[in-house]
This record gives sequence, structure tokens and C-alpha cells, in this order.
Amino acid sequence: MTEDNNSKELMRSPITVILGHVDSGKTSLLDKVRGTAVQARETGGITQHIGASFFPIDTVTALCGKLLGDGKKSLNIPGILIIDTPGHAAFMNLRSRGASTANFSILVIDVRRGIQPQTVESLRILVRNKVPFLIAANKIDRLPGWRSYPKLSLVQSLKKQSSTTQDALQTVIYEIMAELSHFNLEPERYDKIKNFAKKIAIIPTSAVTGEGIPELFLVLATLTEQYLKTQLALHLDSGKGVVLEVKKEVGLGTTLDVILFDGIIRNNSHIVLAGKNGVISTKVRALLLPKDLDEIRDPRNKFGNVNEAIAAIGVKIVAPELEDAIAGSSLYVVSEESEDEAVKKIEDELASILVETDDAGVIVKADALGSLEALVNFLRDSSIQIRFAAVGDVTKKDIYQASLAKEKDKSFGIILAFRTIVLEDAQEEGNRLGIPILQSDIIYQLSEEYQEYQYKVQQEEEEEALKDIIRPSKIKVLPYIFRQCKPCIVGVEVLSGVLTPKVDLINRDNKIIGHLLQIQDRGENLPKAEVSNQVAVALKGPTAGRQIREDDELWVNVPETHARKILADKILSGSEMDALSELIEIKRRTVNKYWAF
Repeated sequence: MTEDNNSKELMRSPITVILGHVDSGKTSLLDKVRGTAVQARETGGITQHIGASFFPIDTVTALCGKLLGDGKKSLNIPGILIIDTPGHAAFMNLRSRGASTANFSILVIDVRRGIQPQTVESLRILVRNKVPFLIAANKIDRLPGWRSYPKLSLVQSLKKQSSTTQDALQTVIYEIMAELSHFNLEPERYDKIKNFAKKIAIIPTSAVTGEGIPELFLVLATLTEQYLKTQLALHLDSGKGVVLEVKKEVGLGTTLDVILFDGIIRNNSHIVLAGKNGVISTKVRALLLPKDLDEIRDPRNKFGNVNEAIAAIGVKIVAPELEDAIAGSSLYVVSEESEDEAVKKIEDELASILVETDDAGVIVKADALGSLEALVNFLRDSSIQIRFAAVGDVTKKDIYQASLAKEKDKSFGIILAFRTIVLEDAQEEGNRLGIPILQSDIIYQLSEEYQEYQYKVQQEEEEEALKDIIRPSKIKVLPYIFRQCKPCIVGVEVLSGVLTPKVDLINRDNKIIGHLLQIQDRGENLPKAEVSNQVAVALKGPTAGRQIREDDELWVNVPETHARKILADKILSGSEMDALSELIEIKRRTVNKYWAF
């Protein structure tokens, strides 16, 4: 907490989350940041909060060192609060009434691998939530020929690298720039940016050598201070926070790990938050912060009590009736006068995210409110209907819900489970009722897998609908006669539709030429032949050179009732409809003008 000399307003620390693909070096970078800060500290050092590490401004200033011009420049924010759990799961829970409470993010990209699936996932989440971010192009020490110069600034170190090493780094930066252009974002290496309001800064870093970490902190601190002053205004009244995690602790029962992003919370404060069965209203029994590692003698006694906590801070809350608390929920400190208003906010929040209808749609389960919100939004953006969406494990009740949905539409008989557990009896019931359960910790991957499932179901339904239907097709006789008659065997090419055995073939005068007995390719019988396939067909009836000749065009003789069904149910498309259209034209010209109406 600090006081801005110009605005005279209290300012809190920016809340920062580290995102990126698995093994991009998020945790290593965070560990290196902590270690570097400890080594560089002058007055005071990092403070371990619940779920976060706080870097005071003195520590940040010491980290940046000469980059601040030996004290000629100064930073005014109180420090930086970095969420300790890297990844988009923590980020998604940092939300309040649909908006992110994260002020800034560091997107970590491995320079050896570039953009990866979870990088894209992170980008989508950041863009959707309109959270500013910078990019740490990490593991530069793994670039071919990289030489470390820890006493130099990053810019100076980059200039000393070989042209091969510099080219390798620039290639990665170009790849990042190309990918971000799909999101209408303009990234650039930080030292080449003139207007940070219009560009996304890319800062090369190494979690091994520590290179780039001072620059990372300087850009982060400068940007939050310059552009987020309004968001960082601190109001010393009733606290507002978000539940990062719900945890059971030995001797304490169910506790909440909360990031307080505004105001104050005290012992005995009255709080409201979301639960699985509605709003939870309870009183704080204790506020806890972790003890320093060297103070912990007993694992059961790793926390210390505090009387109050002021934003921004990570704090553990002990209170009764938290068993059904939901991670990702907003949390409000309330008085008797403000409780009803806060309860209404929680109810509105739940109503906007949780889904429970009798409409057709999929069943969605997630581990926390934040991830459920992100998943529901993504599915809706992809035009995927939702019947039921809630936080928690996948249970037998969810299987029965999916079974009911399946009765309306087979493609809805499925459960999408994001970062949550499938109970054993639910899995068994799902297997028995034929309800698949898709599980993933990447949102868009879950959506893509469902769309693949939808397509598969659609294909199966089309195949089922076509099982007793003679399918239209048009073929051309090729100059290959393998047998003249009994049966006549000739080469043909499929021009449109799907050719199957056991059908009659007609010419353009509606005269039946023969009955197709078999389709073969290199002596192997085929169940069907598709467009552009050249195959041999065995025909009962005609004699090659008489009733059938080279370049003749023939059509499958689809019965009128079948043609009407195809048109009414719209079960065919593409070249099959082209073949049917030509057949209808022949029939209306030779049989009657209302054929298949």
C-alpha cells in the first residue's frame, strides 16, 4: 500500500499471473525470480502470502538495479503480487462477476518450441478477459551458441551473441508475432517498442542464468503503474476478494485461499460467497498467513494468525460452513446493511454461469467457478448448446442428465469434464448407458473433441438413415472390357454420388441396362465406390459392345419413394444430390413431370 504523490490516492499492488504451456518454464522462472529477489534485496524482501508471493517495491527496485539509472528513476506502486500457482486454472479463478481480477499476466513461451496448444489457450483467455500481458521468451540459454553475461543488461548481452544465436532468437520472435496477429495483437521485442500502449512487449529471459529477469520486472512495474492506476486504487472499506482454492487443512477443516483485491478483511468479519447449494454466509474465525520456512517446526503448525489483511494480499480464511464453497467465487466482506446486496451479487453471478434447463444440450462439469465460466463462454461462442453446467465431480446424476439429453439428440448424450474427477460409479453407469465422458485440462481441446464427436454421431445417423435407401450415383463406362456377358464385366469411373452393389442402372432414356452385381478393385470386392474411383463392375443383363459401350453414362435407378425420402429428410448432399438431380430430370422427361414431387 502506498500514497501517490500526485493523485493522493491509496494504491495497491498489481495482481499478476504467470501463464504458458506445460514445461515452458513457468515454475522455474517464478523460482528464479524469488531467488534473485532474495539475493538482491536491500530493505525488506519477498513475503510469502497464501497462494501468492509479494515483492515489495524496494525489492523490485533492487532487482532492476542499474536499469533504473542508479536511483534517478523511481517506481510508485507498493510492489507486485505474483500468484504462486502458474497456469490458466489459477487465472480463471481470479474473477469477480465476470471480469478478471488479475491486473496483468506474464505469458511464458519456450524459445525452442514456440507457440504450443496451451499457449493458444492462454492467449484466448487473456484476450477474452481483456487482461494486459507481456511475453517472457524463456530458455534463451538453450539457444544454439548462447553465451551468458549476467553482469550486463539484456540488451548488451544480446549484442554480444553470435549472428547464429541472434537469428535463432529472432526467428522465435517472428513466430510469436505471426501467431498473435491472429488475435489482432502487435508484439515486438521490448527494447524496440516506442509506445507500450499499442504493442505487446516480448522480453527474452532465462530461468537458469537470470538474464532478462530485471528487465521483466521493470517493464511489468512500469506498465502497471503507468496504465493501471485507476484499477489499482485501494479503498479502505469492506473487502472484496476471490476464492482461489478450497482446501482441507489438518486441524482447521475446510479453508479458503483468498486473493483480496480491494479493501480490508478482519477476524470476525462477516463474509458471503458462492457454494454448490447457493450463497454461503458465515463469519471469519481466523485469518492466516504462512510462517517463514525457518519458523515451521511442525507441519501442522505452518500458519500464523493475523488480525486483519489489506489488499492486495493472499490470505487463508478459516470459518464454519465452508464445505460446499466453490473455488472461483467472489467473496464480499459485509455488514448487516450491505449483506442483502452482496447476496444478490453472488446469486446473479451463479445464475450467469450455472446452467440447469430442460432444453437439449450437453452436460458440463468443471473444477471451479472460474474455469466453468470460461468453458461455458467458449462453448456458447462455438454455438454448442448446454443443458446443465455446474462445479464438482462427475456423478451418476450427471450420467442420467446426459441420458435424458440423448433422447432428444444423440449428440447431446455426453459429458464434458474440465479438470474434474469422474466418480467410479458414474463411469460404470456411463459405460452401461453408452454416455461418453470427455476429459481435458485445455478448454478449446475439449470443445474440438466434442465437435469431432458430434460429426461422428452425425455420420452414424446418416449411415443409419441410408441403410435401406438406394443411393444415387452416375458412372461412365471406360474402355476396359474384362468379360462380354453372363455377367458383363467392364471398367467404370464414378462421376458423382456413391455407387453400391445390388442396384439397377439406367441410361439417359430411362432404359434399364442391367443389374449391378459386384464392385471390384484388383480382384477385391468393395462395398462401395466414390467419386473419381475407377473400378470393375459385374453387370447382369447386358452384353458389352451391344447394350453397353465405352463412354456410356449410366445412373442408379433410385425408386421414387426413396427419392422423395432423400429430398424430404435432406439426408444427402454434394455430388450425391447432383446425381439425384440428373436422375429426377430423366424421370420427369420420360415418366411423368411430377416424379418425386
